[in-house]
Parts: sequence; structure tokens; C-alpha cells
Amino acid sequence: MLATRWLRLLLVSTTLLSGLALPVQPAAAVRDPASWPEFFGIVGRDPWYEFNTDPERYPVELNRAFLESMMAEMAALGARWVRIEFHAEYDRAPGPGWIDWDKHDWYLWDLAPRYGMKVLTVLGSGILADVDPTYAFSRIDEPPDREGRNHYTRAFVERTAEIVGRYGAALAAVELLNEPNANELLWEETGGRVHAVRPEIYGRLAVDVYETVKQRSPSTRVIAGSLLFDRHADSDRHLAWLEAVYQSPAVQDYRNRTGRYPWDALSLHPYFLPDAGSVLAVVRELRALQLAYGDTTPIWLTEVGLSADPPAWSPADVLQPTASELAQAAFLRQVYTLIWEQAPEVERVFWFKFEDFGTSHGYASWGLVRLLDSGMVYGREAIPWPRKPAFLVYQQLARPEAVPTSRVPRPDDPAVRYFPETGHTLRGPFRRYWEQNGGLAAFGYPLTEPFWSGGRLVQFFERARFEYWPEYRGTPSEVQLAHLGRWALGDGSFAPEPPPERLGPDERYFPETGFVVRGAFLRYWEQNGGLARFGLPISPEFREVNPADRKEYTVQYFERARFEWHPEARGTLYEVQLGLLGTQALATLGWYR
Repeated sequence: MLATRWLRLLLVSTTLLSGLALPVQPAAAVRDPASWPEFFGIVGRDPWYEFNTDPERYPVELNRAFLESMMAEMAALGARWVRIEFHAEYDRAPGPGWIDWDKHDWYLWDLAPRYGMKVLTVLGSGILADVDPTYAFSRIDEPPDREGRNHYTRAFVERTAEIVGRYGAALAAVELLNEPNANELLWEETGGRVHAVRPEIYGRLAVDVYETVKQRSPSTRVIAGSLLFDRHADSDRHLAWLEAVYQSPAVQDYRNRTGRYPWDALSLHPYFLPDAGSVLAVVRELRALQLAYGDTTPIWLTEVGLSADPPAWSPADVLQPTASELAQAAFLRQVYTLIWEQAPEVERVFWFKFEDFGTSHGYASWGLVRLLDSGMVYGREAIPWPRKPAFLVYQQLARPEAVPTSRVPRPDDPAVRYFPETGHTLRGPFRRYWEQNGGLAAFGYPLTEPFWSGGRLVQFFERARFEYWPEYRGTPSEVQLAHLGRWALGDGSFAPEPPPERLGPDERYFPETGFVVRGAFLRYWEQNGGLARFGLPISPEFREVNPADRKEYTVQYFERARFEWHPEARGTLYEVQLGLLGTQALATLGWYR
């Protein structure tokens, strides 16, 4: 799904959404709850693009570090299916190019199985290289011979036989073309004259591909359609196109011979819709057409998504969600829950996409994450930075036990300290730092398990977020506190104060930021780690209502903490307490970045 298609179709689709009334739902079987994990798919990065992208570590081979780090993230997310495409090589002409198996073998035979990931492979226009213009995708619509085939479709079936013959059941499913009813490549190659594969040609190709796949790998499921939602002037062109496929001679002949249709499921891409209810309506319209032709095969949503731009980077690493991020997260939750509950004919839903990707105009922000050091060219590893709130929502639905805030059972390991109060653990450098720097009184209980954020291991506590800095291993800076003070102060910044003419014995002026720290706050700062632990002051003392107990306290913000004065505890260790900034951060959707 490309940005140019979005621009072209958005103008049309935005005026046509009022007619999406929900049709009556046909009777359908109740879902098996055990199929819930299999419901979740994700569109990933094609391994073909990651060949020789890290020549220092992986010269003239796949960048395995990148692909494995992305696979690990998708598995932790809870996806059980990943959708990728095959691509031919463009360095040989004449002919349809060739498949470089080295760009796919490891991914399909090793990587995906190790993570329990099933692969849906798109057999798209890319499986035939078009350096030779006789294999340009627009040739698919050339007049067929008496058998309904042409030069392009015969080559396409031969290439399908090569791919499926090599990988067999490693391909859990294959999808026939991408959006053949409203195809951007056809539009571009024909100067806007043609936007769809001719239905009778697609029908013939569907029969040939189905028979070819099943002969070589009976367990591989064949997914047809890949329909882009395409409504114009109250005419559902995607349904009209599919109806013509049903009526095509090859499909009718196959059904008469076998009693079924030449596919195991039909797929749909319900883009440009305002909400999950509209997605459900489009699904029901497709189901009604299927049932009118006696087709009871399931539906797969092999692309559905909503774009969202993350906020600008902040040193606190807790980023308040943007409006588009909140909309994306709400849309994802609604789509998955509504389709599961009310459309049992839908067997799989693939979110488009795992990661944002660069274009000539900036980012295409359809992903659940943006990758560190990646734009038009991707970084050496697939490190999420930042995750978007929709990532958290997807994981809460698909694999809730993997969310860092989820309680864990007590481990059978004496080196790990377990806190039944919150159901979380402490280990390694984080445990040492916690125990040596004030423990429960200073930091509170752990509220998460350790997790990776921007390539760094972190863990939230009631009053802080610990960060592990391996480059300082063995030094006091190995564990540092995040800049939660800067995050919590937010837009309430204060102008620096001029240096006072005279300082009292319990006062200190910090010219770096322009604030004075005095009295109990200064004593606490100096006696409990000072600059290394708390950072510089970023506000004066002032009165503030505490969001935890709604009481008003005298507070002062530092880069890594908020100091609170509790006069009722005057003269004790608890006269100054650190604000519950970790708890406060976890109450937002911005902590899991």
C-alpha cells in the first residue's frame, strides 16, 4: 500500500463513506476461542530488501541481525503470521529474471520457524523481473489464447511452481497478486488507462496457481482476491470486479469440475474507512457476495491500517502520544475486537505495517513502530524507536503476558528478587543499583519487567525509570535514571533566575540552569547521589497538587526526579520524598516507547 495510491484514492473515498450501512449479518458458526492467537498477522519487511545492507558484518548476504531483531519484535508483539513478498532479480535480460534463493532460504527455513511465525507470501508482480519489457506487469492484460492464458500468465505460473516447489510447507499460505482490482503498478505502466487485471484473466490465473500450488504443497493455502476497497459514486468496484471473477469461464469450469472455488480464502484491504464499524460493513458486503455464489471460504484481511506520526524525540524517553497515534491505537483495538466478535468468517487480520518506512516525501507512518536510524535507508538492526501506542494495544490483545507491566510468576532463581506486591522482579545491575542506593524508600517497587526502549534496557519503578548503559559497565554510571523530571514538568518550564546577591549556608545556585536549591531539598540532593543521580534543578520551589493523592506539596523538579517536601515527616528520612514519576508515566500511553 503506497503513499501515491493513498493520495489518489483519498479524494474519492472520503466522499463515499456515508453509505456504509451495516447489512444483516448472515448466520455463521461461533468462533473457537483457541483460534484467537492465529487471528493476528503483521506485514513485515521483505528479506529481499535486506541483502548486503550491512556489508561489514554480512558481506554479500542477508543482514541477519536486522531480520532477526525484527522477527523477535513481531513475535513478542504476538503476531503469529507475517506477510512478505517475493522478488525476482533484475540483472538478467532477456527473460523474467531469476529468484536468488539466498535471499529467502534462511528466512523461510530457519528464522520464521524458530519464532513460531507462519509466513504468508505474496506472489505479486515482483516475482517476474521487468527489465525485459515483455514481462512488464501491464502485459498481464494482453489478449489470452483459446485456453485463457497469455505469455505473462504462463511465465507467472512457471515462477509460482519454482517458488512453491522449493519451499513447500514453509509457505503456510500464498496470496495471488496484490490488489489486482485497483493496482497502482498497472495504473502507472499504462499512464492511467488501466487500473485492474481483467477478471477473466485473473480467474484463469487463479485456477492455474491453485492447481500448481496444491500439486507441490497440499498444505499451503492459496489466498485469492487481495481486494482493495474501491467505492466510487456508490458503486463498489472491488465487488463488481470480484463478481466478474466468479463468472469467468475458468472459475466456473473449475467449480463445475470440483464442486469448490480455486482458493482457500479471499482477502480484502479495507483502507480509507473512518472506523471499525465501516470495516465490518465492507466485510459483510464481501461475505454477502461470496454466499450469493455459494462460496463459504473464509476471509482474510491481509492489509488494514491507519497512519500515525509519533512525537518529536525527548531525552525523557516518555513521549506523550500525538492525536494521530491515539486514533491509530483506538482504530486497531476496535478493528480486532469488532471483527473477532461479529465477523467469524474473518480468519486472519494483518496489520499494515510493522514499521514506518521512508519515502521521497518523508515517512509513510503506517507502522506500529519507527525504527532507530531508519528512513529511506534502514539501520543495521530493527530497533524500535519509538514504539507507538498501537504497538501496546496490539500486544495487549495478542500476547498480554509479554506486556512489561504484566505480572510474572516467582522465578526459581536465588539471584532474582521477587516482589509479590507488584508481581515483578529485580536482577543483575538493576538489583544492585536499587539495593545500594536507597531501595524501596528511594525508588519504590518495580512496576515492570526490564524491556528494551530505543536499544537500551530499561525498567520502571514507582519513583524512577532505570536505564542500563553497558558502555559504562563497572562504573557508577552503569545504571542511570531517566529524565522523568523533564518529562513530568512538561510545558510548565520556568525561566532561569539570576544569581542571588547572597546565598545562605543551606543554599546553592546552579548556573547551568539558573535555579537555587535550599534547605531540606539541598541536603537530600547532596546526601543521596547529587548530580549523577538526580541531575540539575529545572524549576524553583513551588506549590503543586500531587497527582497521586491530590494533596498540595512544596516541590522542586530536577532532570531525573521531583522532590516533594512532607512537613509531617520533618526530621525523619521521609521529610523529602521522590515523586511517583514512574507510576505517573505508566498511567499514560507514552511510557512504552
